[in-house]
Amino acid sequence: MNNKSKSLVGIIMGIIILIADLYWTYTSYSVPTWLALGIIILVADIIWLVIDASFMKK
Repeated sequence: MNNKSKSLVGIIMGIIILIADLYWTYTSYSVPTWLALGIIILVADIIWLVIDASFMKK
């Protein structure tokens, strides 16, 4: 598996995590701890996607 394929798999995983995290954050917005964790995961996932997208360009 070459690097572009690995980056594509990473992007797909990141999108799945993003969708699951958005749903989880939306359904648990009334609990501040879960909301904060959901936002932290969202930021980390966006960083993950940006890094994998930059690897695809190389």
